[in-house]
Formats: sequence, structure tokens, C-alpha cells
Amino acid sequence: MIGGFASATIAIPLVLAHAPPLLTWVIMLAFGTAAGAVWVGIAGYLRYARGVNETISSLLLTYIGIAVMNFFVEGSLRDLTNPNKPSTMPIGDAYIIGKMPGTDVHWGLAVGIALAVILYVLLSRTTFGFAVRVSGGNARAALAQGLPVGKLIVSCCLIAGACAGVAGFFEVAAIQGRANASLVAGYGFTGILVSFLARHNPLAIIPVAIMFGGIVASGGLIQRRMDLPDATVLVLQGLTFVVLLVSETLYGRFKIFQVQGTADRT
Repeated sequence: MIGGFASATIAIPLVLAHAPPLLTWVIMLAFGTAAGAVWVGIAGYLRYARGVNETISSLLLTYIGIAVMNFFVEGSLRDLTNPNKPSTMPIGDAYIIGKMPGTDVHWGLAVGIALAVILYVLLSRTTFGFAVRVSGGNARAALAQGLPVGKLIVSCCLIAGACAGVAGFFEVAAIQGRANASLVAGYGFTGILVSFLARHNPLAIIPVAIMFGGIVASGGLIQRRMDLPDATVLVLQGLTFVVLLVSETLYGRFKIFQVQGTADRT
């Protein structure tokens, strides 16, 4: 949301100046990425400096971000030609990113897959990724080995925020065409579930995210054909998360949840 808002804001003077679309996209992407990195980086800094849980702080920062965006969208940046819904000025069709050839999907999908592959290589094939995995597995052991756990936490939050900013850029430049309340779509909350289900593996996130995208998109179909409320999709997501947490809790505690070889040795 913050990345999309920053992208839409910086696009206004560029569009008014009739800047080339490619240059406009590059600047929008840079501002959206930086805004997302800084916003989530605040949560990482709070964890590093004050020991504040980054999950809680990032959730609370979400509501602050919504208030900040609404303050400007409903105030100084509001497009007065659109009285029905507070929004920034539209970037125009000339600055909308098109779809991938032969598909009805915009280029954000390709960029998302590329980012997942890059992050997989970063986390599994570099010393930085090894340090991150060690710190995430056991922070005390990482500190004992001399790893800068605090700086690693902040770095990971910056990277995560930058990725969210990229998503916000595409939400504005490829779908909405402006910043408004539609940016508050709850993708971050779904992303938490996707990441846990994929066991934080960037490559596994690709199919899991596509699966959950299909589940969310099926909400209208369920409502029309099965006479079930649209919230059924949210219930299904919640049940999935509960099952995941229960399986994590029970894994290794009972023989039925152990790998056969491990159970035999035990």
C-alpha cells in the first residue's frame, strides 16, 4: 500500500510533464521500492533497537500507513474530478503497464517469479543467506558465533519491504492507475499464510501463492453457485492456517508424525 501510494504520488508531476512512459515507470518503481523498504525497515529497526516483535509492529504500522495515505488522498492529493471515491490523479492509459503477450496477466507476475528465484539464490547460495538462516533458526547461537543478528533482521525487513513496494508499484501502474482505498486489499495478511505454508521457501511460495490467488478469486463463484457467503474463502484460509499451526506443534511429538526412519531409531 505504501509502495503504491508513493508510486502514484511521484507519477503525478511526471504525467503532467508528459515524461516518457518507460522513464516514468522506472522512477515510480524506485520510489515505490524505497518507500516499502523504509516502512517495513522501521519494524526491523524496532526489533533491533528495542526488541519489539516485528510481526506486531508491522501489523500496527499497517494501520498507520492507511491513515497516512487517507490523509493525503482525501486532502491535498485528491483528484477533485472524481467526487465518488477519494483518489489521486489517474496516471492515464498511456502510462498503464500492459499485459504479457498472449495472456490476460500483467508483467507483475513475471517480476514476482523472478524475485522469488533471486531471493532463493540469495538465501541458499550466499554467505548472507546462510547467516540469515542461522539467525532465524537460533538467534542466541548466531550471536555466540559473532553474527550481527540485529543488522541481519533490519536487512531482511528492508528486502521484504522493497518487494512489497514492487507489488504496490504494479498495483498502481498495471491495475488501479491511481492510489485510493483499493490498495488496502489485505495482500500482506494472505502473504503471511502463503509464506508459512511454503515454509519460507521462495521457490515454494510461487505455486502456493498461485493456489491461494485461485482460492481468493473463487469467492464470487462460490457465492453464486453454492449460495455460500463470500466470507467462506476467509474461513477456508483461517482453517488452513490453524491446521498448519497444529501440524507444526504436533510434528515430532507423536510417532505418527515422525519420519519412518527417525521413528525406528527412536
